[in-house]
Amino acid sequence: MGKRSNRQRDSDHRSSDSHHNKNNRRRHKRKMRLFNVVPVRFRTNFLKHDYNAQELQLKVGEEVVVETSRGPTIARVEGHVHRRLLPADSVPRVIRKANETDLETAERNEEREESAYRFALERIRARKLPMKLIRAQYMHDGSKIVFYFSADGRIDFRDLVKDLAHRFRTRIEMHQIGVRDGARMLGGIGPCGRELCCSTFLESFAPVSIRMAKEQGLTLNPKKVSGMCGRLMCCLVYEQALYKKKRRTLPRPGTEIFTEMGPAKILSVDVINARVTVELADTNRKIFPVEEIAFEEPSTDISVDADPAEPAYLWDDLLESVDDDLDALDGDEQKQEARASSKNRSSSKNNAEKDGKDEKSAGRSRRRRRSRGSRSGGARDKSSSNQQKNASDASSSSSSRKSNDSRSDKGKDKGAGDGGEKKKSSGKRRRRRRGGRNKKGGDSGSNTSNKGDQNSGKDKKRD
Repeated sequence: MGKRSNRQRDSDHRSSDSHHNKNNRRRHKRKMRLFNVVPVRFRTNFLKHDYNAQELQLKVGEEVVVETSRGPTIARVEGHVHRRLLPADSVPRVIRKANETDLETAERNEEREESAYRFALERIRARKLPMKLIRAQYMHDGSKIVFYFSADGRIDFRDLVKDLAHRFRTRIEMHQIGVRDGARMLGGIGPCGRELCCSTFLESFAPVSIRMAKEQGLTLNPKKVSGMCGRLMCCLVYEQALYKKKRRTLPRPGTEIFTEMGPAKILSVDVINARVTVELADTNRKIFPVEEIAFEEPSTDISVDADPAEPAYLWDDLLESVDDDLDALDGDEQKQEARASSKNRSSSKNNAEKDGKDEKSAGRSRRRRRSRGSRSGGARDKSSSNQQKNASDASSSSSSRKSNDSRSDKGKDKGAGDGGEKKKSSGKRRRRRRGGRNKKGGDSGSNTSNKGDQNSGKDKKRD
């Protein structure tokens, strides 16, 4: 076989990771199924466990053979079969109904359990192991013996297992459990005279503290507060919620109160009966109901005119009712007067507010008119000034036009004279150069000058 390349190894790792992820997803997404569920109970404890009855017709009290993690075991049916939706492969199944041979083997196993328990207890004492043996259990098929024990910590019981295996020639299993589970497995009678709660109806153990015993007013003697397991009794939890609820409405110990016998101080509170034990001023103790105590000192005013022989309360009720009616009438009249006065005040306030608003609006209108008048006068002044400016501009423009026309005429005359002089000078020069042609040049110049004079006269006529 040749060496594998790195790419092949990476691909193999990826495929294995993907397969692992798929398995995890399948575990998380467990399918749900409908099961025929029946509650059963084992002989070792009093808890009920749900099992899949499959298609068996079971009745309450019947013996069945069920499968467990340690092997097949006989159990008793404790309820009726019912349908329930549960995850698949999460409910163990009932193998079959127990027949005569199963019942005979169960009786035989019970006898074996007693002998195995006694032998294991002797070996524990001989080896001086700090453990308490609770029970020995044979599996239904006799393939294994399970010994249940309790201890404070870890124990090295390897030599004990060797002794047990040499004696019974089968597989030995040691299972350590708590003291409460041991009391549940053994059962018994509690200090109240009933069977233990843990072995009859308790499915789980709730945490219990010594504070519960203090709040319920129990003696803190460990022998009276502890159960058969040596721990605090589970029944302390039952009434704790009621004690908390009622204690909120009751006074606390040490509170100073007033009673019919004078001021006192609360020593203890009976929450269930709603009574308090108080200490009076003369150091005597007495029990009072909560309704007969007061937190404030009662009034000691006694009427002198009242006759003790005749009960004063015969007429007091009628007089008090009449006084109440009169007070009610007086109160109604005062209320009506107060309402009328409040209405008058509100109306006067409204009128004053309206007058103020009218005055404000009138002042605003006057200001607007004044502002409009000032604006119109200013506009008129501006228009007249503009007209005057326009007239002055027009006169100035006309005068400027006349001056410009006169200047243009003078310029034309000057231009014409200059042109004639220039022409004469140019003609004289030509004559000198050519020589002998002065007469003809003079005639031509005169003709041109005459023509220019005629043309200028025509232009003047046109203008």
